[in-house]
Amino acid sequence: MLSPEARTLATDILRPPAGYVLDHAVITTYSLDLDVLLALPLAVLAQSDRGIDELLGDPMLILESLREAGSKLDIFVDATSIAVPHTNRALYTMLEDCVHPVSARNGGAFHPKLWVVRFSQDDGPPLIRVAVLTRNLTYDRSWDAALVSEAEVTKDYPFESSRAIGDLLRSLPEMALQSLDPDQQATLDAIARDVERVQFPAPDHFKSPIHFTALGLTEGATAPWTPSRTGEDTLAIAPFVNRTGLDALSNAASGSRTLISRREALDDLPEPALTAWNEVFVMSEAALDEAEDGQTQSSDLHAKLFALEHGRRVTWFLGSANFTAAAFTGRNVEVIASMTGPRDERPRTKGYGIPQFKEAGFLRLCEPYERGDVPAPDETKKTARERLERARTALAAADWSVVCTAGDDHWQLTLDGETALPGGVDIRVWPVSLKEDQALRIDAERAWQMPLCRLTAFIAFRLRVDEDVDDVRFVLKLPTRGMPEGRVAQVLRGLINTPERFLQFLRALLGGLEGMVGWAEGDGGERWEGNFGSALVADPLLEDLVRAAARDPARLEPIRRLIDDLQSSPDGGSIVPDDFLAIWDVVNAVVSAKAKP
Repeated sequence: MLSPEARTLATDILRPPAGYVLDHAVITTYSLDLDVLLALPLAVLAQSDRGIDELLGDPMLILESLREAGSKLDIFVDATSIAVPHTNRALYTMLEDCVHPVSARNGGAFHPKLWVVRFSQDDGPPLIRVAVLTRNLTYDRSWDAALVSEAEVTKDYPFESSRAIGDLLRSLPEMALQSLDPDQQATLDAIARDVERVQFPAPDHFKSPIHFTALGLTEGATAPWTPSRTGEDTLAIAPFVNRTGLDALSNAASGSRTLISRREALDDLPEPALTAWNEVFVMSEAALDEAEDGQTQSSDLHAKLFALEHGRRVTWFLGSANFTAAAFTGRNVEVIASMTGPRDERPRTKGYGIPQFKEAGFLRLCEPYERGDVPAPDETKKTARERLERARTALAAADWSVVCTAGDDHWQLTLDGETALPGGVDIRVWPVSLKEDQALRIDAERAWQMPLCRLTAFIAFRLRVDEDVDDVRFVLKLPTRGMPEGRVAQVLRGLINTPERFLQFLRALLGGLEGMVGWAEGDGGERWEGNFGSALVADPLLEDLVRAAARDPARLEPIRRLIDDLQSSPDGGSIVPDDFLAIWDVVNAVVSAKAKP
């Protein structure tokens, strides 16, 4: 179980074991914060345990990490569930190639929280790590759960227990709203084949490998999903429930039934829906602390778990599916992992039954549910929320595109496209690389003037009605026309704007990942002092450069990219000192000559 404060799991999942390197990762999520995604490659490459806010403190560190690791990530997210970021970073440009908005086939939500990571080694088979989580790739502060397992690819035939993961990976391009390029498609197919050839071990003392189930991959609704077996006592935990989901679970158990959910979800149920459940709990107020930063982030229950005891065994189910009709009938896309282990404590064997879970302490955070006086629904607010959701759906389904046009000293970004929208909704729109105060009305001219480095495919929407209901805010990643080459070079040009900053960052690059982390933790070159004449030859930088050329020429590749990017941008060549460039040309020519066969 993950507490609201747990923040290291995401980066831990991507960190390679000793002797391996990260080859590629495929992540599926219902919702996404772009800042969280920015921090992932950095934390992986720097092997850093620093917090996300610290990792985002220096744009150059993020930039180099994205260039190294961004191509190794593919993120598939529900099309309308990218959050509007709190800041307007030009670096969001670097995420566009790895973020893929998708839409569920049957009109529900794309809801799985699945991570499939492939690690490679010099001499041996790849290692596949799979994580099934209940937490999205966001800052959300909730009680969640996760299951992580890994094994090497050593078989040439698929295992039934892992087939559902391969099926989900192969279905992603068909659900994606924008086509994947051939290399991305090939990588996805290769990882799907590998994951099917692995049996993922469950925790110690569990009877069999983890078995995976994917829902919502085929068109058309199905009968509600039910556990693969029946049993006696059961424990069910989920934030959202309805009659269909609860009946599917209660019918599988003949003994005691315990349910833990959110108070508002239980209040919305008809009273007969809970008749079959012997114990019903909600989290206590003391366990639902507000976020320290004062943001309206959730700190409620978000885990989805189901345990079923049968004989001396217990089977645990964990995944993205709430106990609802949308999840269980295949309207949503969901992933569920199951594993069977010993129910009771025995000599040399740990028990994993429902009593052990209750005794572990989570129930101390809960209190018995008592139905209070549920106020009659406010029909005006209900209608307003429905109007907002219809507008969100229409905006997501519209044929939008981002059009970029060059001007004399700026670029113009235009949101092109039209759609019919419900009346009474005020809709504002703006590129995420600009501040929200530059938002424009959806029914007016939608064009912004900006520098090249601020052009982006991520467009933010804010939907508002007059009634006292919360605004709806989300980001769409849209297809583009006229997007110029060289945006990365322009981002660099904005960050490295003096010869001093160039030389300081160069030292960080030559220092490897430790040097990059030091760059972020230090002053980033703002107070670096020195001259750029003959003293450069005696500078330790020259020694580092020659040493890298002799011992580890691969370390020069980021420097080569940096210099090429700067020199390709307007006025960028003035940032690279002439004396350094003369030395670099010699070193680079020697290294290139040695590399030729």
